[in-house]
Amino acid sequence: MEEKINKYIEEFKKATQHLDHADMRLKKLDIDFVRKLSHIIETHPGIKSGQSKFIAENALLIAGGLDMNAEEKVDILYAGLLLQLGKINLPHRLLIKPFYSMSTVEKYHYLGHAIDGEVLLHGLTQFKGAITLIRHQYEHYDGQGFPDSLVEHDIPLGSRILSVVSDYIAFLDGSMTGAELFADAALSQLMIRKNSCYDPDVVDVFINVLKGATVDELKDALVKSKLLAVATERWRKGVLLNSRNKDLHSSTIVEISLPQLRLGMKVDSIYFGSEPYIRNCIVDQTIIDNVTRLTKTNGKYPIIKIFLSVK
Repeated sequence: MEEKINKYIEEFKKATQHLDHADMRLKKLDIDFVRKLSHIIETHPGIKSGQSKFIAENALLIAGGLDMNAEEKVDILYAGLLLQLGKINLPHRLLIKPFYSMSTVEKYHYLGHAIDGEVLLHGLTQFKGAITLIRHQYEHYDGQGFPDSLVEHDIPLGSRILSVVSDYIAFLDGSMTGAELFADAALSQLMIRKNSCYDPDVVDVFINVLKGATVDELKDALVKSKLLAVATERWRKGVLLNSRNKDLHSSTIVEISLPQLRLGMKVDSIYFGSEPYIRNCIVDQTIIDNVTRLTKTNGKYPIIKIFLSVK
């Protein structure tokens, strides 16, 4: 398989080396080359057919919601279709082994396919943008990713998009955890990893893509999401109760349901799953509205703990 792909890439290089990048013939050849190479990759044992198409199509929809330009969208399309190219160098046992159960050495070997894909396409200058996206497909938003430990917006936006879509598939088919997940559970895994593995804006747009939102709806939802994120960060820090904190912490803490949350209550903490939403604050209408909205959006009920009394 590796020899077949290398031969096909070399033949393409020779056929296009004398064509100018602006030549429409080259653009047509580029598209045909990517499609055929993507098909060849998915005939390799251990690489599932149809995944590259799903990744590319959904990545393009996210790109539209994030208002990316035409050139950036072409890079994402090509990178999505060729994202798994480097996997042809991996042994079959790694391709079928769940990522969580790999040893540290095996994980680095597996993640290295991103660099192998970059190397295999080296010299095809018209794919320079896509090659960069392929290299950085495993970078994490918090800087703990592979191979260059890039942080937040230092990671190419296309790579941040491809990471979310490809990992969503990995959660669905069990290649990430060893057990297949339903769509809601897979999305929950993405939500839990926002700001650590994934760009939160990309995750939010992708969720709306899966709901069938239009481009305009995606853009509108992103604006609202950003406003909510700013407010959430402020509320997480809490409206500190300064001089009353000592008394509050000596009071009884009880857990209540969302319908029981009332204006003026003294909150110890509100969590969604393992994620803290807010601590040490007085409840106002905005907090009630946003906790209610997040409950509907995430499909998770909050864990609300309040101070029962203040001495």
